[in-house]
Amino acid sequence: MTNQEKPTHILPDLVEPVNRYLHVPLAAAVVTGLARTPVTPNQVTYVSILFGLAAAWAFSRGNAGAMLAGGLLLEITLILDCADGQLARAKNCSSEWGRLLDGIAGYIAYLAVVAGLLLGLGGHAMSLATISVFTILRAISYDYCKHFMTSLVERGVDWSREDLLDTFHKIQEKPSGLAVVYFYYLQLQRLMFRGRFSSLKAFARKENVAAAETPLSPADRATWRSKFRTLAPFWKWHGADLVLFLFVLFAVTGTLEVFLEPMAWLLAIQFVLTLAIHHILIRHEAAA
Repeated sequence: MTNQEKPTHILPDLVEPVNRYLHVPLAAAVVTGLARTPVTPNQVTYVSILFGLAAAWAFSRGNAGAMLAGGLLLEITLILDCADGQLARAKNCSSEWGRLLDGIAGYIAYLAVVAGLLLGLGGHAMSLATISVFTILRAISYDYCKHFMTSLVERGVDWSREDLLDTFHKIQEKPSGLAVVYFYYLQLQRLMFRGRFSSLKAFARKENVAAAETPLSPADRATWRSKFRTLAPFWKWHGADLVLFLFVLFAVTGTLEVFLEPMAWLLAIQFVLTLAIHHILIRHEAAA
């Protein structure tokens, strides 16, 4: 959504372990086979959505065989979700639409899977609702924290602030419903981490003329890198893919119903503790 390319993972400890050690290597094998074909990254994303919807349908059946099938289909979705970005880099064809589509695809697959589980395991509606709410909050906060940390260490600036300003200017130049949705997505992240939220009108009055940010010095960036190393062990378990992989693991082993309630409690407690630790260790986030 921005002219500023999202920073790469120069802090590898922030990459979700389930992706770093499992899905990314498997996706690399898929990309090796697709790199010399006409297949585009966006097509891979569309296929990943179809597999996610198929997994949701399987989960909605509720029986043991369907749960096994749903888990396997969901695992393919997770692998393809990593493959589309890798293929875009391999073919050097990244695009704003592709990045936005990739983010939307993840939410479509997740919400579809939860809907399927609600149909198939209706007696666990409260646990699934709790898991859904906290997984979405985790995904939003993880996305913000990952890009904030990497851009601050890599370039010495707050990527989220740049992205917010850039998205606002795009809306001013050419109104777009997707851009407006993304603007308020960024505002939700801002509310979560800084206790501040602005409508488009309020943002236009107060912040669209803000001066460019002065990059941090190399010494300051090194200091931040040290702080982030302390936080990384908490944040790297915070992405949504971990939750989806747990669905896969418990579904294929036939234990999903047993673990849904413990999952709900664990995700809620982890979210609250991680956010509290973050604000304690990086106090300027809440005040900036």
